[in-house]
Amino acid sequence: MKYPTPFHEVISKIKGIFEGRNFLVSNDSISWHYVHSLRITDEGQMTSTDEEGNQYILLKSLQSCYVQIIPHLNNKQQQQPPARRILTRKASSLSNNSDNSVSEEPPVVYIKTYDNEKLYIKIPIKTNFVNLMPCLLVWQALKPQTLAKKWYCENKVTSTNGSDVHEVLVCRFKIYGPIPSKSKNIKVVPGAKAPVYQPKGDSTFDSQIDGINGNSNVNYLQGDNVNEGWFYTMGVLKSNGVLNFITELDGTLLYSIDMKQILSSEIRQVHHSIFDNSNVLFVGNIKELRSNNCIKTISYPNDTSSFLFKDGKTVASNQRVLIEFPLHIDLEDWFVGLNYFSMREYIGSYSPGSSPLNQPSNPVKETPATVPLSDYSKENLRVSKKVFIDIIEAKLDEFPNTSSNPGKIYAEVIMWGLPWSRTALVSYSENPFWKEEFVTDLPISTQMIHILIKKSSLNESTYSSNDKLIGTVYLTPDILTKQMNTSSTMMMGSALGNSINVNGLQSADNATNNDTVRLAIYDSSNLPIGKLLLNVKLREHHILPPKVYKPLENMLLNAPMKDLIKFCNENVQTSEFENVSLIMLDIFQSLGIEDRWFKSLMEVELVSVDKMTRKNYASNRRSRDNRAQTNNNSSSSNNVFNTLFRGLSIFSKSLEMYNLRIGQEYLEKVFGEFMGKISYEEKDCETDPRYIRLQLKAERKGRTIDDSDLESDDSDDYDSDIEKENEELIKERVNTNFGNLYHYAEEVWNKIYITSNDLPQQIKSQLKNFRTKVELSCDPDDKVTALNCLSSFIFLRFFCPAILNPKLFYLTKDHQTGKTQRTLTLIAKILLNLANRQEFSAHKEPHLVRMNAFLESHKEDLFEYFDKITGRKNDFNEKILDLSHEVKRFDLGISGDKSSSELPTTPYLIDKYLRLTELIYLLDFSNAKSISHLNTPSPQNGLVNSGSSVSIESTISYNGQSGNGNQNNNGSFDEIHLNNERNVYQIGSLEFEKSEFLDLAGDNDTEGFIKSLCRSNENIFSFITSDITLKDLQKQSQNLTNIITNLEALLERYEYPSNYLSNTALWDVFTADILSRVYLDTTRNCIIHLDRLDTSVPSNLKKLTENAFSALKLKFPETRFESESSYGAGITQSLSTNSLGSIMKSSSKNPFKKWLRKA
Repeated sequence: MKYPTPFHEVISKIKGIFEGRNFLVSNDSISWHYVHSLRITDEGQMTSTDEEGNQYILLKSLQSCYVQIIPHLNNKQQQQPPARRILTRKASSLSNNSDNSVSEEPPVVYIKTYDNEKLYIKIPIKTNFVNLMPCLLVWQALKPQTLAKKWYCENKVTSTNGSDVHEVLVCRFKIYGPIPSKSKNIKVVPGAKAPVYQPKGDSTFDSQIDGINGNSNVNYLQGDNVNEGWFYTMGVLKSNGVLNFITELDGTLLYSIDMKQILSSEIRQVHHSIFDNSNVLFVGNIKELRSNNCIKTISYPNDTSSFLFKDGKTVASNQRVLIEFPLHIDLEDWFVGLNYFSMREYIGSYSPGSSPLNQPSNPVKETPATVPLSDYSKENLRVSKKVFIDIIEAKLDEFPNTSSNPGKIYAEVIMWGLPWSRTALVSYSENPFWKEEFVTDLPISTQMIHILIKKSSLNESTYSSNDKLIGTVYLTPDILTKQMNTSSTMMMGSALGNSINVNGLQSADNATNNDTVRLAIYDSSNLPIGKLLLNVKLREHHILPPKVYKPLENMLLNAPMKDLIKFCNENVQTSEFENVSLIMLDIFQSLGIEDRWFKSLMEVELVSVDKMTRKNYASNRRSRDNRAQTNNNSSSSNNVFNTLFRGLSIFSKSLEMYNLRIGQEYLEKVFGEFMGKISYEEKDCETDPRYIRLQLKAERKGRTIDDSDLESDDSDDYDSDIEKENEELIKERVNTNFGNLYHYAEEVWNKIYITSNDLPQQIKSQLKNFRTKVELSCDPDDKVTALNCLSSFIFLRFFCPAILNPKLFYLTKDHQTGKTQRTLTLIAKILLNLANRQEFSAHKEPHLVRMNAFLESHKEDLFEYFDKITGRKNDFNEKILDLSHEVKRFDLGISGDKSSSELPTTPYLIDKYLRLTELIYLLDFSNAKSISHLNTPSPQNGLVNSGSSVSIESTISYNGQSGNGNQNNNGSFDEIHLNNERNVYQIGSLEFEKSEFLDLAGDNDTEGFIKSLCRSNENIFSFITSDITLKDLQKQSQNLTNIITNLEALLERYEYPSNYLSNTALWDVFTADILSRVYLDTTRNCIIHLDRLDTSVPSNLKKLTENAFSALKLKFPETRFESESSYGAGITQSLSTNSLGSIMKSSSKNPFKKWLRKA
């Protein structure tokens, strides 16, 4: 076979294995030791053998090792005497040809493994060098252990031709980016200044190698002094993945972004706290993030300067733009559209089962170079890492005891040098309190999060880039993963040790409490200055390709929903109801069957009500003659009915979250201006004389009402005249405050009442069905229970929470305190009493009894409101809110593309396959019984054969016989805790497999038949999917968790040449891919692998297959301490010349062929 270059031939034949003799090795390049035989095994170990046959391991793993060629060492190092060790050869053997060795010092190969093991190898014989270098190239291209190091990215969308390019999305929005100096049609508009983009300088590429001549000077184009601002523009996303920004007036192109060059993790939603807006999207190159993705021992720092471009030229920028959309539905559409073209990120590896993705049915034998390695399939998983950070409070050891105005303090969550969320500004004190939660998605390679404690430099309660840094908190991997007991992409090699240590895995009952940690706050000198109390939880899930979930999706379309609800009620802890409810809601909403889900939830919840109604009815008939007993029973039942749906259940949490998801925009537009008005006016609405009396006392003493000793301070002398004057003043204030409160209550009720027709139809549909179901379950004469149940959702769980805590619903920027908070509390209490048709009592809240007039005056309005939102009466109110759910969604035109199925759904950006993954771990409760950390298997310990592979196609088994049925499953089960003692379901065979019709076929035929049916939409076989049972779902879940477990085991371990040796074609393609990417970095004389082949190659990089070694001018003295390489003898001949450079300068197209001829 003819090979393109000698490198191709050597790699094709040695396959990563090397054996040779006559070497000197050293750990420090000073003390050298003789090695009789040097060998690289098929497991990536470098071993040596002495003359007695004793073997020693020099390097444990060569995967992704750093390789540097040192042409010669300095004289000082040469004059060091050889040290004696077990591996030391007698000194006399080193004395031969000593004069020649001084004049022609042999080259040294410096190897540094990914695990930081170091070795210098002095190679006097050229044949050994010729065989060793291709072998090292192979091991460099193989990835080390752990999931995170199997990261890769790829574009799933093929580019369209120039004639087929069309518009996918068009929108007018506001962006923060470079302002073109030559464009006259741009008008800068006011807006919050974007955070300074200052990623930390990545010095790891420069300092990672401590070998000789390991310096590197790499310059990056920075966007210093870029003139940026907010301005309106038109955004046009093309079908070729290019995002164009054009002017509104004449359509002049400002600049463009090639979304095919952007990672999916670089398209991020910006938290509301940064710009006081929930519709801002970040798009950019994050240098630190990209650096984390690289394996730095073999990578070259990429130049990320070409982010914005115009007419083929780079536009200076800060490597990002911020896009503010007019509506949240626009953000959702663009988030999906941009991710569609971006480089999607996975963890994966090639295996013996890898094959060309687009292999024809009748494949024609092709040369290895015809199909690139990227066109071969990988065993891969998509990773979801969602971190929850709840910043509660800080305790500072020292703080300024100055003055009346100590300033404001806040916390900022930082990743890659950028802030992604902030707490509200609170008073700078010894114990600042926030209690704010932030949720964000972590990229695969991100290992650490910083929380900065800052003091505002301005007194206007605003954020600034000049704010003073007080201290830093480090969220390290050990903190983020302390509640995880599964395989994770988080690296646990080191930690700062400022977390509370937890010994072993916690029980399910205590798991939620262990999320709370108290971390040290470090100042600029790295000294602790206090503690930060926060809750931290990381939920990591590994998601299979969408096609694997299709059978489960089809089964869920006909799932026994009531059995699912019963399973959750009996096995899921109450503390996990919210999490499980959201999982179920997302799944059924993404499948488009949320109405069936809510119907089932309502029916299950109302079973007890129906039973109680029948019991009361029978009891009333038996006790007609006993009036007292009847009244007693009636009173007891009324109490139960009045508290229906006030507690926590799967249904109550599901409907609550559904209403908030659908109605978030409605709440913002109904209450947004009203909250701003109350905060601005700061009117006193306190009507309790006791509090007003304290206010007056505080005013006389020049103190605040919050002082703890104010009420007990009775040092004033009693004066009847003053007391009488105070009582008059208190009465006057009560009247004034009552007027303020009454006015606000009227205003907020009016906003709710007149916008009844604006309430989203999805919410009204569920409330309508709910009311009907409740009325059918209650006594026919009972007209109260249904209204109470309605009020528990529309007021208790929808309107009132938004009024009580407006910041949580993005209605205000800051927490409400003092008078404003008290006013909102009173308004919420009044609305709740109105919804419950319950008056204030004189013995409980006498200061609010006067509000009963308000309740009475709007009682009929309330009944009418309930009738309108549940469809009992026609609603003639005019729609006055411009809500986005009324806007027709734009069709992206990508729904038919298979690659789009793994993207979030629109609307609501539901990650369907993440939710399905969480569901399978919930249903496959065997994971909770035996959870242990996955030990990394290796080929030498017998756990996993280095030649074995895990293929998704071969592992899927729908009859329950997984590839490793006895293996303990390791899944992301730590988020959902099951009560196994109450578990009543057992995993058995699929119900439809028991069909006599299916018994006609054998087991294998049955499996294939079921697979085809699950992928089919033929109605003729609908009877099979119509009788799905809970056992069927559990068994399918077990199959899927087994697949994930097996893939995790594959990806956790090192990569080996055996991954590519299943067929000759795959190895040849792998060889061609290596040699197309490998270069010699002439500044460091090291070998690097370029990740991107479509970028320009720096001048200091020389392609290895194009005579790159000629620049090193290597000299081989050919000192033969022992016989030459035994393994390479069948491939190469020894050379007659001592200058490798002279050979490479030959005019021959492939000069290596001279010394690669067969013996």
